[in-house]
Amino acid sequence: MRISFLYLRSFSKTGGIEKFNKLFMLSLQNITTRNNFIFKCISAYDTSCDKNYLNPRFFKGFDKNKIVFTLYTLIDARKRDIIILAHINLALIGVIIKLFWPQKKVFLIVHGIEVWQKQTYFKKLILYKADKILSVSEFTKSIILENYPLPSSKFSIFPNTFDPFFSWPNEFVKNQELLKKYKIDAQSKVLITVARLEFSEKYKGYDKVLESLPVLVQKFPDVIYMIVGKADGQELLRITDIIEKYNIQKYVRLIGFVPDVALIDHYLLGDIFVMPSKKEGFGIVFIEAVLCGLRVIVGNKDASREAVLDGKVGLMVNPDSVKEIEEGLDYYLTNPLSKWQKQKNISEVNHAFNIETFENRLLNVLIS
Repeated sequence: MRISFLYLRSFSKTGGIEKFNKLFMLSLQNITTRNNFIFKCISAYDTSCDKNYLNPRFFKGFDKNKIVFTLYTLIDARKRDIIILAHINLALIGVIIKLFWPQKKVFLIVHGIEVWQKQTYFKKLILYKADKILSVSEFTKSIILENYPLPSSKFSIFPNTFDPFFSWPNEFVKNQELLKKYKIDAQSKVLITVARLEFSEKYKGYDKVLESLPVLVQKFPDVIYMIVGKADGQELLRITDIIEKYNIQKYVRLIGFVPDVALIDHYLLGDIFVMPSKKEGFGIVFIEAVLCGLRVIVGNKDASREAVLDGKVGLMVNPDSVKEIEEGLDYYLTNPLSKWQKQKNISEVNHAFNIETFENRLLNVLIS
């Protein structure tokens, strides 16, 4: 079996889809090694790959040269049995492949907001032309089926996995140096959100958490809210305005970008991970937070609920209700998890989303 994986970027940017791509390539490499398949990963934007996830001999990158990338992928497709498109923005390539080589199998991976909206001609066409659609959640599948009369059998549910190099802790201890760095008292209860902060999106729900703080701090005056993630200029200004409006400067820490190698220590500072999103295609950060022993609060209007196993390892709230968010935070602050409960949640998440499960699911998709 000869396979190509076409993607936009993974190693040159951080984000949920980029993490998914990285782990998809690692899994594809493991599967092909065990089964003597042949494969190649081709990126429109990356110039190199991380050897921990992909052997460079299986990688080809085009550093934003879209024309050469497109020509190369079409030439390469002639010798492939399966072409996997990592994003609907690669729709044109998939349509051309099906036009000239209809016997080739084309699979499309769909995540969330990028496929929920109305699609342009070629993006709509690839939904029909693709042999399989790998949806990271039932939620995303349901939205596509609401918009397009596609057979349900075309879809395979393909949830995210957590990074096997993400070594979750056995002991849940807060890093004293980080507490000092961020001016957080050791006895403080810490809420944390990890997300990219972009003005064009504004659906992650951290603004609603900020609005809940004035009431929450009356009962829990030692609460600190950490927002971890790079913010663009407009979004940083919007968040700062909310903080000043509610006079909650002393309770908020805007951390900015944190590299993956330091992320676990930042999760461990938290007692509750809260991100009541409204447009989450899945939400790998929820799984990472559970693995670090945190309580987790998610929105109940998107695929976040699937990441917390429909409430088994997290609380689902209305992301539009500041009151419901505040009540959820109040409940979790009043009822902290025991170490046994943390380990139980970790076991549930590990069983559902580990890399072995991910690889088995991928193999079944490839050979079915």
